[in-house]
Amino acid sequence: MEKTGDHPHTLIETADPLAETGPVPVPHRKKAEHVTDDSAAFIDLCEQALHPEGLHHVAEYHRGVFNYSVDILDHPHLAHLVNPHGPSEGDRALYIRVGRQLNFLLGRMDRSLRPVESGRLIRTVLRLGQATLFHYYVRPGRYLTGVSLGRETAEAGDRAMTRLATGFRTGLHQLRIDYGGFIGAPEASPSPERPAPTEFPFAGSPTQEHHREVFGDIGPDADRIGALCAASLTAKNLHYVAYVDPTSGFLSTDLLSAEGLAGYHSLINRQQRRDRYHDISRRLHFVVARLNHSLKAVLPGRLTRTVLDVDEGALFYCALGNGTFLLGVTLHQDRVAHADEVMTRLTLGVQHLTGPEGTREA
Repeated sequence: MEKTGDHPHTLIETADPLAETGPVPVPHRKKAEHVTDDSAAFIDLCEQALHPEGLHHVAEYHRGVFNYSVDILDHPHLAHLVNPHGPSEGDRALYIRVGRQLNFLLGRMDRSLRPVESGRLIRTVLRLGQATLFHYYVRPGRYLTGVSLGRETAEAGDRAMTRLATGFRTGLHQLRIDYGGFIGAPEASPSPERPAPTEFPFAGSPTQEHHREVFGDIGPDADRIGALCAASLTAKNLHYVAYVDPTSGFLSTDLLSAEGLAGYHSLINRQQRRDRYHDISRRLHFVVARLNHSLKAVLPGRLTRTVLDVDEGALFYCALGNGTFLLGVTLHQDRVAHADEVMTRLTLGVQHLTGPEGTREA
């Protein structure tokens, strides 16, 4: 059973500079009855992580069982993003249910990723519609989920989750994990407009180090898509990219043979890694469909972007439209945030070629 925490749902005066006028609701707490009072310090950390321009809801689970949650869904700055009559207990229960479902679905994904020998799944970011969901590993069986509402809050929410998960691990005397490669990575400056796709500063033309594979029919844009993918690769950031049309074809290009990546291939060789990424790309179509089905009851929109952050690097899923998508990979954990930005630019570049709905030009 679950019960509301000790904080009453009342209003207090606050120095929040974002509040235009008047009082702001106290963060809403919910705690399961099996959770002891010794969890108070961790619940406080959750509350401190929340901000109207960042993270809006956070919950903690152990082996799929809900422990507690804190949210600011009643904040006036979020009124246009939640139930117009205010969030109900039913709304909050849906957020908690999604956290349980993510534990199951991402547990299966974690097992699916193990063959590429890059370690456990430590951080997952799911972008759909105007919302972003986060799933962070803390220690075996224990994880945090978070929600940021509004596209412009995604990075701030992600970094808040990183600080929160790090705070949990510090409290448990665990070593620090470089979630998202954010250690040393500067926060992105807000920018209302991105440069046109033709202006993206990609690395250059494909070289003899680039390896390319094509299966099936990609269509008339295959060479241009392949060239754009190859130009996005560097040995420092992004190492592998595939363009996937689940109904007709697959095109990949990579720099896995680069000298600086030799250390990642002591257990599997380059071709085995390519084959396993190809296998993952075939499964992603079904995983995304399952996630869309699970999330639609809580948040509108379809999954457009997923970051699967593992011990060594990350995999990036970027939807292009009509079922097509890009699968990107970096093997460097300290470059995950940088590779993520490259994938954002590459996605816009490929959409510029194929159209926003993934349709092919004649």
